[in-house]
Amino acid sequence: MKINLNLLPINLDQDIEFANSYFENTSIKKMEKFHIKGVIKYNLSDEIEIDLNVNGNIYLEDAITLEDVLYPISLNIQENLSDFSSINAQYLEKDKNILDIIEFLWENIVLEVPISYTTSSGVLLKGNGWELNGIKEDEIDPQLAKLKDLFKGGE
Repeated sequence: MKINLNLLPINLDQDIEFANSYFENTSIKKMEKFHIKGVIKYNLSDEIEIDLNVNGNIYLEDAITLEDVLYPISLNIQENLSDFSSINAQYLEKDKNILDIIEFLWENIVLEVPISYTTSSGVLLKGNGWELNGIKEDEIDPQLAKLKDLFKGGE
């Protein structure tokens, strides 16, 4: 979504969708539409002032069960973009006086994605074809019970 900077200030209250190519090589499995609400305007220093609330859901792979799990994202973005900054050149097309808000939002969303995420809790876990069992300290594995007899006299 490209915004013509000649039309600022602009109030935004809409849903946006990211193409699959954005999250193809990331830990994100699926993304729902994101809702953005806020304003983009010039401030007194002639910088582009962005004040947005961004809400949406992504699906990540659970770090333990490897199932897709929902991860809600809610961001408050308050940023000033200067026309003179080379860092902001990727968002701004100065010759056309256009701001690419999708690229800007994508960078802010990716910063919120955790490296690993799980919704599983507790010690006893089960998955598709596997099971993780917690062994209590007072229990002895039956396969190792005979080894206990070796240490009876000389502990």
